[in-house]
Formats: sequence, C-alpha cells, structure tokens
Amino acid sequence: MAMFDSLKDTLNKGVAAVSVKSETLVESSRVKSAISNAQKKLEAEKAALGVKLYQSWKDGTASMELFADDFARMQGIEDEITGLNARLAQIKAEEDKILGSAQRPAAPAAQAAAPAAGTVFCTNCGKALPAGSRFCDECGTPVA
Repeated sequence: MAMFDSLKDTLNKGVAAVSVKSETLVESSRVKSAISNAQKKLEAEKAALGVKLYQSWKDGTASMELFADDFARMQGIEDEITGLNARLAQIKAEEDKILGSAQRPAAPAAQAAAPAAGTVFCTNCGKALPAGSRFCDECGTPVA
C-alpha cells in the first residue's frame, strides 16, 4: 500500500509541476512577444527619427528641441522593455520558488546583469544579445 501512496504522491507532484511550467510558459511567451513588439516599435521610432533629422538638417531647421518628443517616446519604449524583462525574470523566480531551484539551471552572471544600451533580446528564450546579432547564441533563433 505504501508503494501506491508513494506512486500517487510522485504523480501528483509531476502533474503540479507540469501545470506550473505550462502557466509560466504561457506568461513568459506573452511577455517575450511584448518585448519583441516593443523592440520593433523602437526600431521604427529610430528610423522615423533619422528621416526627421535628415529632413530638418536639409531644411536648415535642425535643433535638439525639435526632437525632444521623439527622444521621450523612445525612452518610454526602452523603459517598457526594461520593465518587461524584469517581469520575465520575476516569472522565472516565481517558478523556481514553486518548483525549487533544482528544476532550472542557474543563469550565468552575464545573463543576470542589467542589459546594456543597444541590447536586443531573443524572442524565443529572452536572452540578452548584443545589437546587430543575427542569431541567438543560446537557442539559435534568428534575431529580427
């Protein structure tokens, strides 16, 4: 009888772990998608700023004040990305707390550090990558 109780406990723990992992996977995927969308929005803002800068230079009207709203909008997007990355780390920490840290290997110190300016993030695994990366060096996903 003790063997069946042990088997039942093991199965219950396995089902609970799968449930937690699936919930965190869905939430992580949602956050990673939001990060990717924000990064694309930031790149579009940068491109538009370049066009505006060139046109104002060409017209002889270039001044820093002309771009203040653009800079503020881009800073807001960068802040959003920072917040989303913090949420992603929080999701992983919550999963580790529930399942125990033995379920997930520790992140290298380089990944745990705050992202540098110009950093992009893999849309698949969330790893911080240097700007200009073509592929994620963690999972191999092409970087847009």
